[in-house]
Amino acid sequence: MRDEQVVVAGAGAAGLAVAGALRRRGIDALLVERESEIGLPWERRYESLRLNTPRGLSYLPGYRIPRRYGRWPGRLHMVEYLREYAQRFGLRIEFGTEARRVERRGGDWSVDTSRGEIRAACVVITTGHDATPVIPPWPGRSGFSGELLHSAAYREPSRFRGRSVLVVSAANSGSEIAFELSRAGAASVQVAMRTPPPIAPREYMGFPLMYSALPINRLPDWVGDLATGSLQRLIYGDLRAHGLPRSPYGIQTQTRRRHQSVLIDAGFVDLLRTGEIEIVAGVDALDGAEVVLADGARLEPDVVIAATGFETNLPELLGHLGVLDKRGYPDVPQGAAHPTAPGLFFSGYWASMVGQLLHMRRDARTIARRIAQRLA
Repeated sequence: MRDEQVVVAGAGAAGLAVAGALRRRGIDALLVERESEIGLPWERRYESLRLNTPRGLSYLPGYRIPRRYGRWPGRLHMVEYLREYAQRFGLRIEFGTEARRVERRGGDWSVDTSRGEIRAACVVITTGHDATPVIPPWPGRSGFSGELLHSAAYREPSRFRGRSVLVVSAANSGSEIAFELSRAGAASVQVAMRTPPPIAPREYMGFPLMYSALPINRLPDWVGDLATGSLQRLIYGDLRAHGLPRSPYGIQTQTRRRHQSVLIDAGFVDLLRTGEIEIVAGVDALDGAEVVLADGARLEPDVVIAATGFETNLPELLGHLGVLDKRGYPDVPQGAAHPTAPGLFFSGYWASMVGQLLHMRRDARTIARRIAQRLA
């Protein structure tokens, strides 16, 4: 058993933000990270990935993202930035160490890790909402003779040139991958969609729309939903003829309440209108070489890319503590400890119409202040 003041589980952006905010208060937290280096999950994502939030809203506490990265930093920019952040604040990170279970031990907390047990007065869980890629358990999946991969395994489009591709999900990653495949010479690109996502562009007439969302973000969800729905109609009009009806959910509800991404448009809608990308019904099953859709149609794509999301590891880590909601997310206000679990905090599990990184920065400062008060 080792003793620490504060243990932060996860050294991604949320964990680094909390540790950086604590360091600025003179508290030296220990971060435990299952990867061997900072930023590897970012490094593994597809090469064209860029932030959908502008640089000016996406920095961590105490160190802004360098201007040289441009308005929309790419994945390798973020890898470099996160590594610089850890070095700048001298953060103490134990790599190759996975947090497996959190338990209450008297007035303190115990974190069981792959390298032994650590006891701490406060624990912050920042292992992320995307701990494990998820492909739905479609009937016939094991016997599918085409190529099936999760979007987390997609890197770049060259090997799909001349092949027919079905992308499952029209939300953020799915729409970006479909756009890239179509532009890079895939024989055909279809997107299977069950529930249409809300749509917004990264910028409109050269202006990043996230900045205009800042004052609305503090208002009730229905206000954000109404404002972004009106903007979608203004910019895109009616897309039903192209297979993309209006979403039953607004952007604020989709991100904040349903924990699902939206369609951030960077060219996808234009290709939908020209017919270079086709929307089809959701996937019901896989049958040999065929994909069976919800409307009964059958397709025979060479490749299926499932942009079907991720799961947290929170139920395995601390589901027994009664601090999660029915969906497996923290059942606490942002930046606060659960009433039955004082000293246990969470960051990185909240998003809204202004993205995630802004929430991580604000939550990190709140958590650091409350931990400092608790330790005092």
